Amino acid sequence: MLSQLGAAAPGMYHAGMTKPLEILGSFWTLAVGAEPLGDQRCLHDFRARVETAAKAGFTGMGFWHTDILEIRKKYSFKEMKQILDANGIENVEVEWLLDWYCTDARKKASDETRALLLEAAEVLRARHIKIADLGNDCADVAQMTPAFAVLCRQAAERGTNIVFEMLPPQFSRAPSLDLVLAITRGSGAANGGIMLDNLHLQRIGIGPEEIVRKLKPSDVIGVEINDGTLAVPVKFQDSVVNKRLLPGDGEFDIAAFLQALWSVGYDGPIGVEVLNEYMRKWDLKTAATEAFVKTERVLTAARQAMK
Repeated sequence: MLSQLGAAAPGMYHAGMTKPLEILGSFWTLAVGAEPLGDQRCLHDFRARVETAAKAGFTGMGFWHTDILEIRKKYSFKEMKQILDANGIENVEVEWLLDWYCTDARKKASDETRALLLEAAEVLRARHIKIADLGNDCADVAQMTPAFAVLCRQAAERGTNIVFEMLPPQFSRAPSLDLVLAITRGSGAANGGIMLDNLHLQRIGIGPEEIVRKLKPSDVIGVEINDGTLAVPVKFQDSVVNKRLLPGDGEFDIAAFLQALWSVGYDGPIGVEVLNEYMRKWDLKTAATEAFVKTERVLTAARQAMK
């Protein structure tokens, strides 16, 4: 692997190993019962979810916009922050904003979600707000770039970052590093960058060498991992929302993906995002424990291989 990353600057291989591992349990990994294509709320108590994740070992958690609305029925943002702090959850992610570039009727609903996520990020001191252009049928890169800049300015006023999650061409109008970088770099926003999910890069066909060749430390603000089959599934959407696997349970070269990112200087938390129809039926403890143990094992092995 190190020979494949020969283009990286000397001494950069250990950039991701300068501090203890930080693992973030994404919303879909820990929010058992929530359905991506149905009811997107996790109906388990927020405090129980946080305590369970922390006991498993997580120091970060993600929260979905519809889930946040459900949590707010019982807990204020201030109370949520107190619970997170009491359990050592330092890295918070809030998501998912779509249609942020729209000017038609979809703008109203998108703006409402934007306001919710910005408020949540400010009070919870979220590391970032995750966005994407899933279902984009109206905006190209030239149109998305200024809209991204506006969103980043709003986020900066609240002390957080914006991460653009790069998706495959089946879902996005910016399905390449070059196109997403044109948006994030073109915006001129220091708090705007890319969210890289190894599944999406696998399906697009972006390998470690391209990551090292094209990215700078300032480009990458978020990283997510999961596992799966190398063969592209016939039912593509179903594979994305129902068939992802926990790290180490599939065929992806997760170590190569992580080593490439560490070699370009990424040293932030690693999220584990597993959308799996069977995991949704697990209890909170099983989901959190299995996800953390398997993710930690993969991360530790990837780090050791770089020494």
